[in-house]
Amino acid sequence: MIMERIFLFESDKEDITNKHEEIDRKLMNFLLRRAEKKERQIGDDEYPINVTEISFSDLPGYGFNSFSNRKDMERKIINMLEENEIADLGTYNTNYLDKNRQRIIKTIRYFLNFIMPKRQS
Repeated sequence: MIMERIFLFESDKEDITNKHEEIDRKLMNFLLRRAEKKERQIGDDEYPINVTEISFSDLPGYGFNSFSNRKDMERKIINMLEENEIADLGTYNTNYLDKNRQRIIKTIRYFLNFIMPKRQS
């Protein structure tokens, strides 16, 4: 089992701040500081399956793995933020255009793309 912390280089910090002004930088930094990425193989030696697990330090029970789909990952992070009173989304109504809620959702999606990039087939 491989466990690694997510480290940001200066170029990544500039990319987050300059190109993505619509995201909440404080929330993004909060998620990146607490995210722990573990990679392991399951199955036998002939046909191993690589699994990536993401967990959050200080917030047990909100982790997910590479078998989850993006919407489930997004919902789990939203629940984590609301239940621990980190971010207030109000009522999570997808039909209501709330700038603050949209900014938080964009931040979560950017975080997921940053931490678990989509595989090229």
